[in-house]
Amino acid sequence: MRSEMRTLLAAAAFAVAGTATAQAADIAAMTGHVTKLDADSSALVYYTAAPDGFHVVVTTQQGRTDQAAVERFETVLAAGQSAAVSIPRAAGEAPARIVLSNAGDHLHITKPNAAVSAR
Repeated sequence: MRSEMRTLLAAAAFAVAGTATAQAADIAAMTGHVTKLDADSSALVYYTAAPDGFHVVVTTQQGRTDQAAVERFETVLAAGQSAAVSIPRAAGEAPARIVLSNAGDHLHITKPNAAVSAR
């Protein structure tokens, strides 16, 4: 039930955040942040603080329809740790990538990398 609620909240956030811009962010626990990865993809990030670190959830959506691909990633970050989430793009394009860092009192989310052709 709790997992279904999270998925529903993530879907609602994606629907509302269609105009979000790509930027770095610092967020507090239980505060959602939507990052636009490219024209048709976005990532919703939130976390809860626990004694073992930040329990981070990233839900990505690729596409603009109700049939769009949705992926969910989870990790636990201790103070000072970072994790990267990489979303593949078309052949010849670099993947969209965000880095999540436990900064002690907040989660830092890097700005997605610019679309650069792979060589």
